[in-house]
Amino acid sequence: MEGGNLNFMRHTAFALVLGSLLVANLPAADQQLVNMVMPDAKVVAGINVDSARNSPFGSFLLRQASDNNAELQKFIQASGFNPQTDLNEILIATAGAPAKPVDPAVPAAPAAPGAPAAPGAHLATRGRAPEMKGLILARGTFNIDKISALARTEGKQNIEQYNGVLLISDPKHPLASAMAFVNANIAVAGDLADVKAAIDRRSRANSMDPQLTTKMNSLSNSQDAWAVSIAPMSSLNAGPASDPALQGALGGDLFKKITQTSGGIKFGAQIELSTEMVALDEKNATALSDVVKFLVGMVTMNAGPAKGAPPAMMTLLQGMNVQTQGNVVNVSVSVPEDQMESLVNSMHPAVKNSGAKI
Repeated sequence: MEGGNLNFMRHTAFALVLGSLLVANLPAADQQLVNMVMPDAKVVAGINVDSARNSPFGSFLLRQASDNNAELQKFIQASGFNPQTDLNEILIATAGAPAKPVDPAVPAAPAAPGAPAAPGAHLATRGRAPEMKGLILARGTFNIDKISALARTEGKQNIEQYNGVLLISDPKHPLASAMAFVNANIAVAGDLADVKAAIDRRSRANSMDPQLTTKMNSLSNSQDAWAVSIAPMSSLNAGPASDPALQGALGGDLFKKITQTSGGIKFGAQIELSTEMVALDEKNATALSDVVKFLVGMVTMNAGPAKGAPPAMMTLLQGMNVQTQGNVVNVSVSVPEDQMESLVNSMHPAVKNSGAKI
């Protein structure tokens, strides 16, 4: 998208994704949102935004994200939507990267600096995996009239009704992100085809993998923010734009043997973080546990003020608990809320409790 189109979609995505900064007693994931998730989903994450407003750490993040943020304030005024007060819950889902490799016949013709990409270059790149696509689903309070007007005038977006739902899309770029408002309380954003498919299944019970739904229900009932993946970790690369070093690590033999991962965050006076990794067998689980412990030890040895790492990070790592049971590795840590604030501030030295934006 170009000009106003890009600005509108960037602002809209920012408004939804900002909820990820506001994590913090989550009831089971909202069923209306769950019904709209793609049936072949392999990775789903959930965030309760409501509870954050009543948690000390959530309030801290709100102050960090809001004060002195002129862009956010401008968006709120123009759209009538404040992500800090008008969001209730977010689900993020993806089916993972397409299983089929990129067609080698489609070249990734490099463009000269400042020149437009060659046709098809945004769809495929020789020798690289295609990008993952996904959906962002949100429950909140949306001023549809004001958002539509903003999309039409500033973003030059196409506004239409699709299957009884208001759909906002880019008339010039059919592959660009789209957004739909099922009603004034439910929004969905993502690839246009995925958004339309989500609208079509909104009134039907979801048919996702039972393993995924079972884990989702467990985590969403016990955690404030959570994520679950039933895809092998090695398959979760981020596509052409991802870090080559990260892709190399995920492609390592050990990561190839992690078949499922999940985790969550529970907020309170103590912030509880937990991760579960399921390996192919006990032998691989033991090896994975040993690697995690080794890496934690190495980071701890190289932490401390004299070496540039914040003391709060060292405290967090020293409190990490790694346990193995059968083919499952559990990693957990409990951090006092004030130490977590200290860690956030130490990662952004110029940002203190004064409320400057991160």
